[in-house]
Formats: sequence, C-alpha cells, structure tokens
Amino acid sequence: MVVFDPELAARMKMPKELLERAQELHFAMHIGRQHVHAALYDFSASSCLWHVESEVPPSISVYKFIYQRNWMEGVFRRCTVTFDTDCYALVPASLFDPNAASDYLEMQHGVSGITAGFFELSEAESVVCFETPEWQTDLIRNFPNARIIPVSALLLRIASNRTNQSMSGFLVMFSSLTITIAAVKDKEIVMLSTHEARTGEDALYHLSNAAMRLQIDPEKCEIELLDTSEQTELTELLKRYFGEVKALVVIPEMNAPMVTQIHYLCA
Repeated sequence: MVVFDPELAARMKMPKELLERAQELHFAMHIGRQHVHAALYDFSASSCLWHVESEVPPSISVYKFIYQRNWMEGVFRRCTVTFDTDCYALVPASLFDPNAASDYLEMQHGVSGITAGFFELSEAESVVCFETPEWQTDLIRNFPNARIIPVSALLLRIASNRTNQSMSGFLVMFSSLTITIAAVKDKEIVMLSTHEARTGEDALYHLSNAAMRLQIDPEKCEIELLDTSEQTELTELLKRYFGEVKALVVIPEMNAPMVTQIHYLCA
C-alpha cells in the first residue's frame, strides 16, 4: 500500500501560474535510482523558473511518486526525461539499423529479449540504443510528448563539443549509485560507459581503469565533473591523481542542481 505524503507533495508542487504557461515552457525531469529532479525552463529568456529534487521512498515506485505530483496538470511545449541506466550501446550512425536496436544491446550486454529505444546524436554521428525503463509506458500517458533518453546521451552531446578542442581526458557524471564516463582523445570520443559507484573511491577506480585502458596519462589529462551527489570531497580526491579537475557546468545565476543545468544546456 502506498501512503500519500501531503507534506512532500506540497513541497514539490509546481506553482499554478507556471502550469498555466505550460504551452510555452520546457519541462525537464531526471529519474535517478534514488532521486527525482524536475525543472521548468523558459528558453526564450534563458532562465530556469522552478526546480525541485527529492529522494524517492523505497516503498513507492518511481511512476507513483511522480503521479502524486501536480506536474501533469499542464501539457508542456517540450518535455524531456532522462534516467540513469548502464544498459545501452553506442552505434555509429552509418551502421545503425533501427530494427536491430535490441540486437545491439544483446551483443553489448549478453541479455536477450530487451525492449529497446534509441536516440540519434547527429553531432556525434552516432545513435544511443538503450533499454526502455519499466515506467515509460505509464509516464507517456501523462506526458504524451515526452522524449525519454538515458542521461549518458546528454553527456555524449557535451563530449562531442570537446572534440573540437585540444582536450584529452574525461567528462564524468557521478551520482550516489552510478558513474558515467565519456572519454575524449585525439579529438575523438573513444569511450562512453556507466558503472555502479557508491563512493568516491569507486569513481576513482573506474576512472583510473579507463585511463589505463585508453593509455591516457592521468597526470596530464583533464576531468570535467558533473557531481549530482554534491559530494565536494570527490573533486579533492580526484585532484590527487589527475592533472586537472573542474566543474563540468557552472551557471551560478541559475541557482539549480547540476543535473538541472545539464538539461538546460543540452536537452
């Protein structure tokens, strides 16, 4: 039995005046393994008008948690939903066959019968195939125009911009349970991967392993970090082993969580 929490619902309620402007605004939501982040943007004014984040109680499903909010009372001009997953495959656009999306995932992860979706990234000349989340069908009933993609696709979009620069290193998104890494070397994206990572030490292990396999010198490489867990000690830990570590996105005037900012820049 799911118990409705009126205090939580009130804290996460979207203001009525913004709901009334839904047709001109962009609603973005990130669904993590423990948290939900939501934000509303006015792209014409380049501003974030509202944002909330909350841990999802273990006794309630993600969909039912969202359903208790008032976010679905308006039909937004655009709606983007990202989620954490390690079940995806990156396929060159020139080789991609939309009828084989689940086959790519089976080859990558060794699991058959996967219900697959895909998202094209023209700037990276690639397609991200991913396992569709179990809540997708229910969510689309309430957000019919929602574009649902893994957050790794947004990180890849940022990485594609770095290929025009002289960057050699990693773009990293770290949450309480996962780390997603995009590697850039010789003006090419050479890796995109997601791993379970509960601590900063876990994140350090996966980054060090990636540097070793890709023959990237840790002392000379650059790390751009999107730390959604707000654990500042992670930055200090990585600085002991890597040449340069800095925040991936810094928009102080927005006053919004990092995961909200990446939606603003990419979604």
